[in-house]
Amino acid sequence: MKKFLFILGILPCMALQVKAGGLVTNSNQSAAYVRMLARGASTSGDAVYYNPAGLMAIDPGLTVSLNSQMVWMKRTLTNTLPTLNNHEFIGKLYVPVFPGVYAAYKTGNWAFSLGFNPPAGGGSVKYADGLPMLEIPVSAIPASLTALGVPTTAYSMQSMMEGSSIVYGVQAGATYSINDMLGLYGGIRFSFARNSYEGYVRNIRINPVVPGINPSGAMIPASAFFQAGGNEVLAAATSDQSLDVSQKGSGAAPILGLHFRVNSLNLAAKYEFRTKMTLTNDTKQNAMNMYPDGQELRADVPALLSVAGSYDIVPAVKFSVTYLHHFEPQATLESWAPVATEPNGGHIVQRQELVDRGTNEYMAGLEWKPTDKLLLSAGCQRSDVSVSDAWQNDITHNLDNFSAGLGAAYRFTDRLTLNVGGMYTWYDSQTVKTQTYARTSRVVAVGVDYRF
Repeated sequence: MKKFLFILGILPCMALQVKAGGLVTNSNQSAAYVRMLARGASTSGDAVYYNPAGLMAIDPGLTVSLNSQMVWMKRTLTNTLPTLNNHEFIGKLYVPVFPGVYAAYKTGNWAFSLGFNPPAGGGSVKYADGLPMLEIPVSAIPASLTALGVPTTAYSMQSMMEGSSIVYGVQAGATYSINDMLGLYGGIRFSFARNSYEGYVRNIRINPVVPGINPSGAMIPASAFFQAGGNEVLAAATSDQSLDVSQKGSGAAPILGLHFRVNSLNLAAKYEFRTKMTLTNDTKQNAMNMYPDGQELRADVPALLSVAGSYDIVPAVKFSVTYLHHFEPQATLESWAPVATEPNGGHIVQRQELVDRGTNEYMAGLEWKPTDKLLLSAGCQRSDVSVSDAWQNDITHNLDNFSAGLGAAYRFTDRLTLNVGGMYTWYDSQTVKTQTYARTSRVVAVGVDYRF
């Protein structure tokens, strides 16, 4: 019981991606992505994010792309430990607005661009009935007391955990067309992180049979029972606990891009450098020294490499592919591990050491123009994470997944195009000891590209 509520200490690394992506980074940044996925060689409005060197191919003047997504995710934690009252814990995430705003102005051989989106985080997940790691220590009390000669057969409790994480990115840069075949890009992204965590464990009750104190074995407050027995540590550990923490941080990183085209063949590459970011705790309620007020922890956005291509198989059909590699082992992802028996004790954990090679993502998409105005598309994506079993826990767990998207684009005029799409992601479940991790997610998106 001395480790009661210890799990709260890993919350600084809570990764709330709103769809597929790396351990930290989101891949879905436009409606065109949702409808066909492979956008690494884009030469449309969302190229500001996916392929900024490809802006060499846009029309002269100002092009604006406005995008928003709605995201639903369900996380299911199933724990088969026989002492638990509950074996299934469900976390629900809903994002009503996930924006992607891009603008590019082309004049001569130059294109200047701005972008605003959440490159990492972007959601809030709530476990209304708490988490297995909050309940497991409590579930062990009856057997522990019985072994000590105090017959105890039941426990009850109330718990909840909710966390939100968002990293807003503002990107600016310039693309230069060396000639009709080759374009180069250089830019920078400023990132601003805002996280918050709330939770509680309340009303822990047990039914010890103690002559003269609780002879009937009624359910009584655990903290009062341990207080009466003189065990101050367990009395404190089983008292009501609350968490109310917010975190802020910022950082910046350069971005480089290259685009090459010959006729209908487009080849593209982009490299985003690591964003070094430090989060600072603003703690109002700090259960068991989980978030020391004012403490700083590194929470980098890992570097990212994108390599992509597209080709018109026939004039009406385009095939696109994209490969992404997230350099997570080279980032610094810290969490705080407190010592419950020491008021200010604890140490920092380097969670990037639990990652093997970094996440790989493979995407393919097909676009078909049945008419001059209508475009239909579909695509798929496989995300292959490479974390050890030790990385997986109730708060921070990442799973291999497969996504499929479909949708359409309609060109109302030569200047105005509407994109709509829907996407579903299947996650591979994973079992570590007694716990199984599973997820599903759905996304719908709409976007408007306009050329002034």
